[in-house]
Amino acid sequence: MRETTLTLEQIEVILTGYPDSPYYVRQDIVIPNCSWGYLNHEADILVLTKAKYLVEIEIKRTWSDFMADFKKNHVHDDPKLSYFYYAVPISIGERVFHWLYKGEYKCRPGFIYYNRSDVTGFTEHNPNRCGLIIYADAEESSCRGNRIGSCCINVSPERMNKYKVPVEEELKLLRLLGLRIWNMKKKLAEHQIEPSLFNK
Repeated sequence: MRETTLTLEQIEVILTGYPDSPYYVRQDIVIPNCSWGYLNHEADILVLTKAKYLVEIEIKRTWSDFMADFKKNHVHDDPKLSYFYYAVPISIGERVFHWLYKGEYKCRPGFIYYNRSDVTGFTEHNPNRCGLIIYADAEESSCRGNRIGSCCINVSPERMNKYKVPVEEELKLLRLLGLRIWNMKKKLAEHQIEPSLFNK
């Protein structure tokens, strides 16, 4: 069974690029690939909400990628983080659910928006009581139009910390976001240069 054909960039767009995304780039400050510039670990997506709370989303594309996270030296427990989610493809959603939670998993392809699982407790693998976002490509989620796919919050996280980001740190996060954008623009521009220019 395939786990997902979506690229990391496509998943980032599904999670943050649409008005019905859990964290929308036009409402929240969303920083992709926040690596060691602000937290005590790398974050796939770091979100500063309007309420000034930090949310981390850890993207996983395969079961083995998900399990590798539990072999790391950290457990996504930076004191600045208020909420933490795993985002996984619908193909491994039920397996991930039962690894992290006790309860009944609910999520069906084609009806991804309307599925909230019933959680009765947390397993020993989930000390931060993280949330779970399920994503799917356009075919799996029955998307219309030009959407890459869709996602939903399947399990809401419990708050880890009550840290509110002060203005000075918000400026640092905006600087990190600016660096990510300009690094991406640089790569895009270099990709657009014709190879013949390098042979002169």
